[in-house]
Amino acid sequence: MKKSNFHLNKWYLDFLGEDGEVIIYYSAKLSWHGITVNYTSCIHKIPGEDVKLSTHFRNTDLPLQKEEIITWLDNKLEIKGQWEAAAQPLDCRIYDSEKGNLDWHCFQPASKVKLSIKGRILEGSGYAEQLILTALPWHIPMNDLRWGRFHSINDTMVWIELREVDKKQWLWLNGESIPDCIIENDQVSSREGDFQLKLNRKIVLESEKKIYQVVGKLLHYLPGFKKIMPVKFLMADNHKWLSNGEFQKANSEIVHGMAIHEWVNFKPQST
Repeated sequence: MKKSNFHLNKWYLDFLGEDGEVIIYYSAKLSWHGITVNYTSCIHKIPGEDVKLSTHFRNTDLPLQKEEIITWLDNKLEIKGQWEAAAQPLDCRIYDSEKGNLDWHCFQPASKVKLSIKGRILEGSGYAEQLILTALPWHIPMNDLRWGRFHSINDTMVWIELREVDKKQWLWLNGESIPDCIIENDQVSSREGDFQLKLNRKIVLESEKKIYQVVGKLLHYLPGFKKIMPVKFLMADNHKWLSNGEFQKANSEIVHGMAIHEWVNFKPQST
């Protein structure tokens, strides 16, 4: 069976400061039928201020990974950053087909981060992952996508869930894979792992039809791309939150931490 002409290399990098400042970067390169487009986006939330979004399609180098260090420079956003691994990497193949795959590489479930952004020097914690997608994304069976990462002083959790008729999910707690979890927008829990993480969704970082907005801008570079995309995929609702997390394992004391998590709803008309 013929492979698709689609290839997406997409990086996600984030930063959390001790004062609650959060910065999320996306750096991606999309190739389709011989045409290549770069995409860079920044979501920035400073406590007491509105969320700021910056996007551009300039030719920018993707993040560079060398052993336990990831570096990234974007002159348009005036950012230079270094992410140093503070946890062991994770990866898995989320989707596998004759027409293409989705490979997820979480190089840093937890990071020590140093940023220089528009003259400011910031230090804090973070996270870094890369997606390599060679299948058309709407071929992946899902009505809902949930993803998140949580950090406390001693714990790191990462989760992914695809829901259609059945569920496919992946969750790691401190590097250990935990099966059969409950993953919702306001909580993540496991009987087998004997833990619960409550998420308060305190700050909305995104709430929009993000795919529709990005594709609308991509059409200038990729004419005809919209014609092959199903409306269900194009009109998906995307919600991203910064949450205070309350994590409890077995009968131990509640531990507090921070989570960044999202829900993409590919059937918004049904909710």
